[in-house]
Amino acid sequence: MQFLKLSHELITDKNITSNEFRVYTYLLSLYNAEKQCSYPSIDIISERLNISISTVKRSIKRLEELEYISIEKRKGLAGNFNIYKKLKHLITTKVINKKDKTPKVGIDSNGEKPLNGQISVEEALENIEEEPRVQSKQASIDNHNNVRMARAVTNIDNSNFAKKILTIADEELLREAIRNFKKRRGRNATFLIQMLVDEYYKAGIKFSQGMLNLLRKGLKFQNIDQVSVAYCY
Repeated sequence: MQFLKLSHELITDKNITSNEFRVYTYLLSLYNAEKQCSYPSIDIISERLNISISTVKRSIKRLEELEYISIEKRKGLAGNFNIYKKLKHLITTKVINKKDKTPKVGIDSNGEKPLNGQISVEEALENIEEEPRVQSKQASIDNHNNVRMARAVTNIDNSNFAKKILTIADEELLREAIRNFKKRRGRNATFLIQMLVDEYYKAGIKFSQGMLNLLRKGLKFQNIDQVSVAYCY
């Protein structure tokens, strides 16, 4: 399960329709911090949000007019596609200095300052001990949600390569791959990864460079070079 932080300004925004809001937040959810952009296809946005392609196009045009996003058009072997950058309401992680003892004003659940005698949410939480952050890399892989889903249908723990692929794979595409894996009565983890690769092809979603490198090492695709050209940005 994935979570997305949304700003109060965006949630209460009256300048956009509900469909424009859905398209925009979907782009926010797919933001790649390393590449500083989102790049889902129009078809994928339409399919995931269950709205028409024409509505998706109108929504994207409106969001660009409002300067909520900027669009770069690219050409690839798989066809033309958009790169979405400069997402206005993107929330990035901030590092909080615990030595800073400046009193916090805080707000309540309605977005207002707390009444006299109340404490802010920040003050209520600041004394709660944080959970241990140190976790081994392997434990993080083993407990990844995608790995747990795959473990329900095959013995994924026999293939560390497959588990690494799953930790960086699109969750929705993996769900579809698992459904096809069951239909075809797949048995091993390698076959599941092949099903996953097929879903990337069908959806027109590009592999990340890390995923492409793992595929090169772990699977012997005859057309892996074409994959790198057409599906890796």
